[in-house]
Amino acid sequence: MTKALLDNAYAPVTFRYGFIQSPCAQVLDAFVSWQKQIFSKSAEARIEFTPFNAPLAAALMRLEPLVTPQDRDLLVETRSAWTAIFSNGLRVNDVTSSVSYLPTVLKCRGLEVVCVPDRSDKNSKHGLQVYGAVAFTLYGPEKIDWVNRIRHVAVTKDVGGWEFVADGEVQPYEKTENYQKRKVVERFTPEMLESYCAALGIRVFDADFYGGACLVSHIKRTTQSGLTMSISEARSHLSIM
Repeated sequence: MTKALLDNAYAPVTFRYGFIQSPCAQVLDAFVSWQKQIFSKSAEARIEFTPFNAPLAAALMRLEPLVTPQDRDLLVETRSAWTAIFSNGLRVNDVTSSVSYLPTVLKCRGLEVVCVPDRSDKNSKHGLQVYGAVAFTLYGPEKIDWVNRIRHVAVTKDVGGWEFVADGEVQPYEKTENYQKRKVVERFTPEMLESYCAALGIRVFDADFYGGACLVSHIKRTTQSGLTMSISEARSHLSIM
């Protein structure tokens, strides 16, 4: 894979992230209100919010350390109508909750993108096995069947090999002819992901697209279990160095 945000210098944070199609100030307000409601009655955790201004690279460092389960989210202004969101999960970055729920509140669209270089042939440390994946998942403000997912296109690898899936309503910018290619891994590529995002006004792999107003949330639990690493340590363990 040749496409990556910041050349994966901040992986695994940049393996999976998302967008909400609403002005940054509105997204931040909705996110804070939602999270405060979640944690208002919790005896095991509280949440803190810190607004700041920074370019993307500096903002991503506010997610350290990476942990399991994740305890930080980062919202970042972009040079578009979309607001980006990243998280600090070491094994899994969950931005799905935010990009699927907030559009129902803000009456807009949400998007989750995944672009993971396959490292499944490498000897992993601490069980941090990296299987390749490229995915595009678009959400809307209204439920479709039982969820509000509009479209999902992905190629993913696991122990059984590569798999392709395309669910939901085909979008006008899709290159559907590629979905018939013999090699599964070629049916949806990072270049196609970049093209689909560009059709929505998102320069997904361009670091200059991000930056400005930011907000980091931090869940402070009474007990913290699981592995903890800096971004550089995680990159080493994931064979990204």
